[in-house]
Amino acid sequence: MALQTQMSSSQTAAAGAANNSGGKVSRACDACRVRKVRCSGDQPCAQCAHLNLACNFAPAPPKRKPGVRGRLVAQLRNKSSSHGGNKLKSSPPNTAVIQTGSVSGGDTPSAGSSPAAGGVPVTSIAGIVDGLYNTSPRSEPSYSITGCGFSPDFFLGLLPEFEELVYPVNPIMSPSEIQAAIHNMHNEYEDAALVHAYAAVTINLTKTSWTMNGCDVASQMCTLMQYSLWAHRKADMGREGDGYPGGLQGEMPVTVKRILTCIWLEICFMAFKRFDRSFAILREGIGMAQMMNIHQHREGDSRLSHTEVCRQQRIYWEMYIHERFLFIMSGFPCIMVPLQTGLPFHDDSIPTHVAIGWNRLILLFQNMDDPFLGYWAAQQDPSAPQPGAELTSQWIESKQAQLDKDEAGAQEAEEEMIAGGCGTLVELQHVDLFITRLWLRTLVWQLALSQGLLRSTPTQNTHEGLSLHFPAQRLSAQLRNLVSRLKSISSVVFHGSGILQKLFEITSTVADVLALPRATNQTQEEARARLEDFFFLVQFIFSFERSQKHQRDYLREKLEVLQKMYTVVDFRDLAGASPTTSSGEPAVRVDRNIEGDLTAAPYM
Repeated sequence: MALQTQMSSSQTAAAGAANNSGGKVSRACDACRVRKVRCSGDQPCAQCAHLNLACNFAPAPPKRKPGVRGRLVAQLRNKSSSHGGNKLKSSPPNTAVIQTGSVSGGDTPSAGSSPAAGGVPVTSIAGIVDGLYNTSPRSEPSYSITGCGFSPDFFLGLLPEFEELVYPVNPIMSPSEIQAAIHNMHNEYEDAALVHAYAAVTINLTKTSWTMNGCDVASQMCTLMQYSLWAHRKADMGREGDGYPGGLQGEMPVTVKRILTCIWLEICFMAFKRFDRSFAILREGIGMAQMMNIHQHREGDSRLSHTEVCRQQRIYWEMYIHERFLFIMSGFPCIMVPLQTGLPFHDDSIPTHVAIGWNRLILLFQNMDDPFLGYWAAQQDPSAPQPGAELTSQWIESKQAQLDKDEAGAQEAEEEMIAGGCGTLVELQHVDLFITRLWLRTLVWQLALSQGLLRSTPTQNTHEGLSLHFPAQRLSAQLRNLVSRLKSISSVVFHGSGILQKLFEITSTVADVLALPRATNQTQEEARARLEDFFFLVQFIFSFERSQKHQRDYLREKLEVLQKMYTVVDFRDLAGASPTTSSGEPAVRVDRNIEGDLTAAPYM
């Protein structure tokens, strides 16, 4: 009966909204109001029906209370009327009255004194404002935060995917903590912002297509992101009301939840290639981390529990990693420095494989040190300040050697973990570490190329990273080997747009190398193998619906160049082909003809 009454009231509200002013909608449903889109006023409305959202009409808001300015004026009038108001109105404040208005001995307050001010009459706006916040007792205002059409069950239903696919590469807040925030999201704006950002980032990192089960994933993400930003800003201002120290006069709320909301929104903006918004919201999170003095935490800090110190260290390093990736993608500057304490302290509250995988990723990105950033900025913008030291082949070799050492260190760490009975890294972590390492090798190679440090045939004692053909000779083969061993190619997409961008950078670099004249010491058989690897990688990227159109177009242009170089190659089915057939073999193979040229033919 109560449910029928509730539905009836909602339908009445919707009908009233639609019928007002000759069919003009006077009040939108909750979801349309938050998304700032036109509402049809139906139950459900057209927008909610299209996105499969719960369509609710909140009760009409009560009559607005007088604003702060109105309250101040009213309080001034009340005080003036109760303390010889005519005299106070007609004459300016009397400092003598203020000086003699205090209570001394058995004296009673004078007629011009204010009990709330301890015998001192209020003669300024500041005094009124202070009075609003210092009078007691005042009860905290009660309110309920409406959502944007998604039920708690929707958010709870994402937890298994979050735990399996997001948490291992984002080990800040556990699924149980997210669950608690879901149950509290109608009471705290901070939790509302966090929960909607969590849903957006989980959808972003777990959906392989922009359309799933008839649902527009991009629109769903945008709705969640917009509401999260709205709630994030509401939390920024604090709770406002009579007697409650909210708004701009209150202390800015700085918490791990709010920082994590910024990080998750930054990841989501990256999916839409909004590097500007990603940078802005990430920089906000970095600013809050600096206000929390995370860089000053030490082991045994009595102000925080050990678990909380470790969590804050992990969130600091995550922003360190994301800031550097954004720098490469967009050129926005980096301000974060490595923590003096090094890697996050050991934390028993997170699984061993998650901690080890996370630490290996931190170590990998620490290779992007200040000299690296300086050289890269100078390469992208010649007008930028030049690094103090000149980029040399020795530096290139040392950086590639560091990546060699990291690769060996990651393998040793996993072997120790297995020997200790702690399991192994999951495929998701393997993919992240492996592709990121190849991407960094590609960036170092590009730096060497920009300075003319590469050689067609390097000497025997130099690192192979100084070879002009290094990406095609080593990186493409390693990447193909990784892809061939994946149990599911979704392990790549689950890292979002960042990993696809890295794949594109590696593959396009391989294409540039293959378009060069063949090395004098490279055999025809080796050339065929390199071309096979490249075909495989192009197919792999084209198989993802979420790969960018401009990336596809660029690789098609490269394929056309290679087609002219390597006799006749059939690329008609390449763009939409799957990277492997049901038997696990490439969908396009390279055949050898009698003359030793290269031709391509699809498997039948």
